[in-house]
Amino acid sequence: MRLLRSYILRLHLVPFLLGFAVVTFILEMDVLFDYLDLVVNRGVAVGVVAQLFALSLGYIVALSAPCSVLVATLMTFGRLSQDNEITALRSSGVNVGSVLLGPLAASLVLTVGLTLFNNHVLPETNHAFANLLIDIGRMRPTVKLQEGVFISDFPGYSLLVKSVNGRTNEMRGVTIYQANPGGGPPTTILAHRGYLTYTPDGRDAILELKDGEIHEIPPDPGGGRHYRRLTFRTHIIHIAGAGGVLEHTVRDSRSDRELSARELLDERAQVENQYRTSLAAREARMRSLGLGDPAIAALAPDRASWPQQIGAAFARALHRPDALDRATRDRPVLRTELDLWRIERDSLRRRIASLSVEVHKKFSLPAACVVFVLLGAPIGMRVRRAGPAVAFVSIAFFLFYYLCLVGGEELANRLLLPPWLAMWLPNLVLGGWGLLWTLQACELRGARRVPARRAATR
Repeated sequence: MRLLRSYILRLHLVPFLLGFAVVTFILEMDVLFDYLDLVVNRGVAVGVVAQLFALSLGYIVALSAPCSVLVATLMTFGRLSQDNEITALRSSGVNVGSVLLGPLAASLVLTVGLTLFNNHVLPETNHAFANLLIDIGRMRPTVKLQEGVFISDFPGYSLLVKSVNGRTNEMRGVTIYQANPGGGPPTTILAHRGYLTYTPDGRDAILELKDGEIHEIPPDPGGGRHYRRLTFRTHIIHIAGAGGVLEHTVRDSRSDRELSARELLDERAQVENQYRTSLAAREARMRSLGLGDPAIAALAPDRASWPQQIGAAFARALHRPDALDRATRDRPVLRTELDLWRIERDSLRRRIASLSVEVHKKFSLPAACVVFVLLGAPIGMRVRRAGPAVAFVSIAFFLFYYLCLVGGEELANRLLLPPWLAMWLPNLVLGGWGLLWTLQACELRGARRVPARRAATR
């Protein structure tokens, strides 16, 4: 039996590696052209772009590994079924369930490894990726400029360029709107060409414009309005703190996908504490104004049971007022406070939900490896071919899983589903389906074990 299990695992190896390479390439196709543009048109060094590409593989690996397990399982058991090896095993009294123990054990090991990868390696690669983008922006400032799109990264300025040469940092067809601190009309600066650079410390941006015009309406103490047009051959704009703001945003802080599970839980605890403190203060305020318990209970819909929350969501969708709306209908000041509280409450609840989604995602994605073994083995026995049918089935199931994952994340962020259910729902659906089919393959279709004496006399 040990020899048989090692044979089954060896059959999984090549399809797994092949599926991993193909799925990773397909998922990376979306960004490959952007990386090629950095080399060909923007003049970024090939080594830097290769490093950027390697760092961007983190999240792709987390997705492609489970899909590769499905491809390997389908191809392996499809081949065994096509070569009648499954039939031979059953006729020899070997139950299919014992054959599945090897792939299931390997998928459990892969699940643990992917969980550690998602929790410790992936946040660091995402953070290094963000930092490398900043370094590329300093080496080639025009890399982050998009032709025909307004750029508002510079404080007090909106920048629009018609074309960008990434190798020379030259911009053509430059239009700049400079905000007026006094609240008047913005100053418009037009230039045929220009260059974007940063100071040596990377904190300030320098725009050097050539052959252009400045259109502005200067303030007039007398209350009149004057229009002024200036032409220039060279005009230099020094934007203080433009690089420093960007550096502080990316290098000193981390997004949700750059945090480990422990860091996400710590931040969620802080937001929950902020929510409870704000809710307690709001409840005390409402009680001091004489509102009853039903109206106060409506301040925190998340405290209600899940069916009650669904009913409240439908009531809001149908524009039906709850107890709090009815209590504040004829009190405008209290109504304003209620609207402000709802904005604050929903913002905090969405933040808590987004953090919870990231925590559950770190564990639900690796668990898909076990789910796809349970799903792929019985399907592979029925397909009986390791050809186009396997590719079609793999794409169909993985597309369903990915859509459920993305849709569940959006529903959780909109507070329509609990985060744990949103992230584990595809595993529960496909896992239950695969478990049912696996039990059928092991019990209903399994051959009865041949007694030892009868086997010896044959």
